[in-house]
Amino acid sequence: MIHEFNWEMNDFDKLGKGTLIGHLLECAGQVCGGYFADLRRKAVPNLWDIGFPLIEVDEMGEGFVSKVNGTGGIINTTTCTEQLLYKIYDPSSYLTPDCVANFLNVEFEAIANDKVKFSKASGKPPTDTYKVSVGYRNGYYGEGQISYGGIDCLERFELASEIIKKRLKIFDFLDLRVDFIGMNSISPVGIEVVYVPDVRLRVSGRTATLEQAQQIGRELETLYTNGPAGGGSATQNTDEVISVVSVLIPKSEIKTKVIYTNT
Repeated sequence: MIHEFNWEMNDFDKLGKGTLIGHLLECAGQVCGGYFADLRRKAVPNLWDIGFPLIEVDEMGEGFVSKVNGTGGIINTTTCTEQLLYKIYDPSSYLTPDCVANFLNVEFEAIANDKVKFSKASGKPPTDTYKVSVGYRNGYYGEGQISYGGIDCLERFELASEIIKKRLKIFDFLDLRVDFIGMNSISPVGIEVVYVPDVRLRVSGRTATLEQAQQIGRELETLYTNGPAGGGSATQNTDEVISVVSVLIPKSEIKTKVIYTNT
């Protein structure tokens, strides 16, 4: 848009409008119903053939979001609103390198099937900082898994988890958790289960050393012969933990250069 419409880099209002457009497009099929879909409350047709969004925009930064006719998914004011708020901490001050975008007054209007008009985004001058995601070494990660199936598998699972927690108690883990894959690995809340045909035990933890991390999987594998009956498909995995933190750093500290090479 800057190239096609000759926008000035200090026309922050237009840059804010352009940022809105980028934000609507950035997550592929999400604004077309991908992450929006909910079986009971927000049905989305033909997700298997979901279309990707496209934008028609004029020189003032106003326009429409739609998708190719005949593709799956859906575009409406609700899908656009959810995408608008996605990852936005403060809709009135969305920090970007080019401007601070203001989405607070944005309006969406459905003007046709799967076609939504957007308007009233704006912007103001950027801050003197950049948002930066910084990776740092944060110890090591160890994991072990084993499955139990059949009659009383849940009881054997619970016994196995108690055995592992007691065996690993001698180690100083920074973090240790036990998941019942199939029951609480996504939402660890108290639930009443009448019967499960199989369950998988997952024990994971973060440690200061690789050797300690390896111990988790080793202990899980000993359950083949040193734990409850009927365990199978044991696996173990270790890796270094690279954590990420988002920070603001002064633009003055960032030096850029372009190096051309013959390839």
